[in-house]
Amino acid sequence: MKDRQRSRREPDDDDGEARESWRVGPRANQRPPVLIIGAHRSGTTATARALELLGLQIGEHLDSHREPRPLQKLHEDYLHRTGAAWHHPQPFLKWIESAEGKQDCISYLRSNIRRDFARIFGYRFNPKGLWLRARLNFGAKWGWKEPRTTLFAPAWLEIFPAARIVHVIRDAHATASSIRERELKFQAAGDPPTPNLADFDYCRQLVQTYLTAGERLAHSANYQRVQFEDLQANPPAMLERLANFCGLRVTTRELAGAAASIRPARVRSTSS
Repeated sequence: MKDRQRSRREPDDDDGEARESWRVGPRANQRPPVLIIGAHRSGTTATARALELLGLQIGEHLDSHREPRPLQKLHEDYLHRTGAAWHHPQPFLKWIESAEGKQDCISYLRSNIRRDFARIFGYRFNPKGLWLRARLNFGAKWGWKEPRTTLFAPAWLEIFPAARIVHVIRDAHATASSIRERELKFQAAGDPPTPNLADFDYCRQLVQTYLTAGERLAHSANYQRVQFEDLQANPPAMLERLANFCGLRVTTRELAGAAASIRPARVRSTSS
């Protein structure tokens, strides 16, 4: 994904106590996270935004797609280690199928979140960020949305075995078309081309790869598949179902507000 890194304020190097408190990894009394997965351009952004409106805490310092950039980088850096990328995941998927590969990936993720949990999941070192971080220690429902999590889910589930999986699926043709259209816009704006993404058939195959990766988790009792077109057709009912799955207690007013954030199918979606 052609997201650009942004600068951010971190604690000063000599502020050791604050830095340690800010960076420290998941605590024993935190709830298991909700992982919002699915292919790029499949409706995950709209779904994450609606769940956020219903009370799911997904970070503070996020990009326009409701994703923490450091988490994007964490995933993409490891993909590159295996000769893969978000748009070419096959070498990584082959690697993580092996016992050695899966254990290496788990160790990589675990060591990084132990060292830098807050930054990776989008919490700043400011009063709001510290408050949100503290809420996690008192049982706030939390999670994240980042499409590469679809690929990394087997490793994340070793770290958070009770995590809930919300798998967002959109019509494959529409998703592939959206990936290709976005790539062509990037190129028209002067960005270097991403290999193969101007090819619709390749994009369709890529979407299928992400779908297959997500459906590996369908046997879990903590897995919920969401057809994005169904969410667009009946947002209140689908969001109420999702809220219940995520353990969110919502009011009628909150549900109505979240439902209003979902664009109907006749309006062309820009979700990723």
